[in-house]
Amino acid sequence: MKVAVCATVRNEAADAAPLVASLRDQSLAADEIVIADGGSTDGTFEALRAAAAGDSRVRLLRAPGTNIAAGRNRAIAATEAPLVAVTDAGLRRSPHWLASLVATVQGEPLAAGSYGYILAAPETTFEAALGAVALPLAAQIDPARYPPSSGSALFRRSWLQRVGGYPEWLAHGEDLWLDREIWHAGGWFRHAPGADVGIRPRSTVSAFFRQYFLYAAGDGHAGMLRPRHALRFGAYALGLALLLAPAPASRILLALLAGAYLGGCMRRVPAMVRHSDAANPLTATAFAPLLRMVGDLAKMTGFVAGLSRRLRR
Repeated sequence: MKVAVCATVRNEAADAAPLVASLRDQSLAADEIVIADGGSTDGTFEALRAAAAGDSRVRLLRAPGTNIAAGRNRAIAATEAPLVAVTDAGLRRSPHWLASLVATVQGEPLAAGSYGYILAAPETTFEAALGAVALPLAAQIDPARYPPSSGSALFRRSWLQRVGGYPEWLAHGEDLWLDREIWHAGGWFRHAPGADVGIRPRSTVSAFFRQYFLYAAGDGHAGMLRPRHALRFGAYALGLALLLAPAPASRILLALLAGAYLGGCMRRVPAMVRHSDAANPLTATAFAPLLRMVGDLAKMTGFVAGLSRRLRR
């Protein structure tokens, strides 16, 4: 069964050539590779073109002004294969990434698609702390509940057509929206362990804040994950109430609740530190709770911004 690989990029010149090289060097050769450029101004398209030279399977599209969803749809529409894998620049794929996705979906004829986990691959102390905050370890993930990220996923084209592809009205969170549409239509996915990919966490607080603000804005705009966001607002409201309460026991309860809340990410810090030889364990441990609060603030403000946009619609 033929397979296409599609990606969309914008201003990712440093990762353009590695993206093309990774897709060209897969143990299972894709029949089609299409990359849509959403209007880069940093030389990304030229880097893609140089890296793809001589490979007739690789097709590059200029798609200025498109968001991620529209870029993905544009790339997918330019292919014909019945299996469509999607990925992003900046990810670390094994040479067997595509083979694992294809073998998994072929072994499950009724599955809508297959996917790999997105796992933190930190290189610095800050990134180790952020990796512990932002992403779970593979052993902590329940594959039955994991929403496939379009950084590492494969779909049957028939399912993409059935749900209408990615939502071009949604600037962020388009992959979660697509997953939920397929689930609502009765589809399901199977995890392909060989398709797990690594991603380097953001390297600054401002980049991290912006990333999670936009993710949450997408949730609010699409009306997704409302109970989870409501729980976060409730947790911080309770924490503030305990902090301001006059009784000393309130502070003790607050400390216990905060410890339970931060426990998951703090337990991941040692694993993230081991992943990077340059990471300082004590500094990473100190950074993690602060970054957790930064991420929560980004999500809360982003969700409110996205929800207000939804209400205006």
